[in-house]
Amino acid sequence: MNMKNYLILCAAITVVVVIALLYIPGVADTVEGIMLTFLASNAA
Repeated sequence: MNMKNYLILCAAITVVVVIALLYIPGVADTVEGIMLTFLASNAA
């Protein structure tokens, strides 16, 4: 996979994730919970 295709793939994944976070409440809640768990477990 060359660099151009890799950047296009990353951009497409980013757009899909952002749209899912904005318009699907269950996905947003799940991601928020995972992030909070990660941050709480790694807090110093």
